[in-house]
Amino acid sequence: MQVNGEKDTADRVYLTGDRLDEPYKDFPASWPGIFFQVASKDNVLNYAVIKNAFQAIGITDPSPNANPKLILNECVIDNNYDAGIVALNSSIRARNCLISNCGKNLFLVKGGDYQFTHCTVVTIANRYVDHKDPVLTLTNFANSSTADLNAIFRNCIFWGQNGLVDDEVVILKSGNTAFNVNFDHNLWKVQNTPAGIISNQIINNQAPQFDSINTSRSYYDFRLQSTSPAVNKGTGTAITTDLDGKPRAVGLPDLGCFERQ
Repeated sequence: MQVNGEKDTADRVYLTGDRLDEPYKDFPASWPGIFFQVASKDNVLNYAVIKNAFQAIGITDPSPNANPKLILNECVIDNNYDAGIVALNSSIRARNCLISNCGKNLFLVKGGDYQFTHCTVVTIANRYVDHKDPVLTLTNFANSSTADLNAIFRNCIFWGQNGLVDDEVVILKSGNTAFNVNFDHNLWKVQNTPAGIISNQIINNQAPQFDSINTSRSYYDFRLQSTSPAVNKGTGTAITTDLDGKPRAVGLPDLGCFERQ
């Protein structure tokens, strides 16, 4: 699957339900979602918006070739009832992505190979989605089966509010398979730090100060205010633009998918 949208809002590619009238255009679970099955490979989504699904993306098993099974560049995954991304021992590369207001934003289980860079993963409980699951769940097992897990999250934000979750990042390990999980320069909301991971420069339990949130109007602007603790707290990467296609700061970029201009 190849999706090639462009940065301007009107030029992005939208994947959503077919009811565009009020109030149905904002209902989650209005279509099943996209499923990448065992033989699928070389899937690249650029400037795509996937919203209002039951599970926006479901992906299983490693790619049949050496490439990541799914690459997400500057994508928005929003308002999906059960999950934003459900992955079972697969491989994903995500850059400048917003995964927001989903039942389970990222649910990555039974190992796999994952790289998320400059992503904002956030859920604010609202009339459509009860925030009762962590925004990131990562394991090397499912039921009694285990697999190697390699994952790195760099310059990301993991946040939730108005729900029932104390730990927005939950990492679980079972058995003796390879387990390499690295969090490098992130902001997260966590009461109990995950065990068995490598972490560097973590901002813990400091609200990211998003630009504007109004749940009664279903309005969410996850750009950062000037006073956000995530501003200028990233580490340098090869990524030079943000989700809006605007330039990243040279040297110390902001955390998350948006660079404050």
